[in-house]
Amino acid sequence: MNIKKVAQRTSLPFDTRRLDDKPSISPSTNKSVMPFNNVPTIRDIMNGNVNIRDVYPHAGGDWSPGEDVSKSYKDSGDDYKRREKDEQIIANMLDMGKTDPQQWKVKVRGGSKTFISFNLARDYVRENNLPFSYISRVAQAQPNKTGIIADSLNKTFLVKSIDAVNGTIETGSAFCVAPTYFITCAHVIKSYNKYQEINPEVFSDAIVSLVQGGTEQRAILINADAKLDIALLKCNIDVEPLEMETEIMVGEEIVAIGSPHGYENNVSTGTLGSVGRKVYFYKGAPEYMFIDLSVFPGSSGGPVLKADTGKIAGMVTLIISAGGGNYGLNAALPASYIKEFCRTNIKNFSK
Repeated sequence: MNIKKVAQRTSLPFDTRRLDDKPSISPSTNKSVMPFNNVPTIRDIMNGNVNIRDVYPHAGGDWSPGEDVSKSYKDSGDDYKRREKDEQIIANMLDMGKTDPQQWKVKVRGGSKTFISFNLARDYVRENNLPFSYISRVAQAQPNKTGIIADSLNKTFLVKSIDAVNGTIETGSAFCVAPTYFITCAHVIKSYNKYQEINPEVFSDAIVSLVQGGTEQRAILINADAKLDIALLKCNIDVEPLEMETEIMVGEEIVAIGSPHGYENNVSTGTLGSVGRKVYFYKGAPEYMFIDLSVFPGSSGGPVLKADTGKIAGMVTLIISAGGGNYGLNAALPASYIKEFCRTNIKNFSK
């Protein structure tokens, strides 16, 4: 069946009357005929079937071609503004699909579930008693600081270490540097005197666990370097590792994640204060970076991240306190030492 478009002239009555006293209707004119051939739909324009410049009204609202004899509502000098606005509206509509919304993934049996925010993913994990390590962020083109921190939280853990000989407990933090491998401070595993020659075997009798979201898992000590105050743990936790960045400038914004006083995964922000600082002067002592952010007992072993990339710049190591108090300069072991230690102790390490 063929359907024809039929143009109707306007039928509004004029105030004038015909001789038979019936109202007259508007006369048929070019301007009262609908231009079916040159009026596109939004779908036509968005699909690229027509070009808006080719079909735009010739005289700013006048359906007939050519110049108007008299203007009803718009001067010709404003026509270009209206065209620009309409073109911008259409451009915005076409660009709506190009946005990159935030996405978070939670591992579930047989696959994963996706959420539009970290909070929704976290609530799902809590409601279903899943480990926080099951949360991961889907890559975004331009991550922001909040997203970087949230993504790093599930890669950082509270460390609990029990000395099997005297029963003392040490707490601190650890972060993932390779699948199933985690870095922390040696003194988090067992307290010791840095000015004494320490054999790595001293740390072997510690019972170490990684804790996150109320879930505790046993970890194995792979190696410890007392001079650098660094230790490597292995634990069967499925979590994406953090990457490292050895280039960082004084004044850059940084983020630290730790477990001060046993409060798991606390975040503090600040700036890199200085680099190349000597704190200890024994043979093989490292040079530290000073970090201007909140650090307390229990923060040791936590990652220091570059705020703009989320990559590891260092590890919280010690507080240079005044008069024995828990305040003063905060020192972190630079990523260059951590990276070299990982290359020595992790096969095929490349981060």
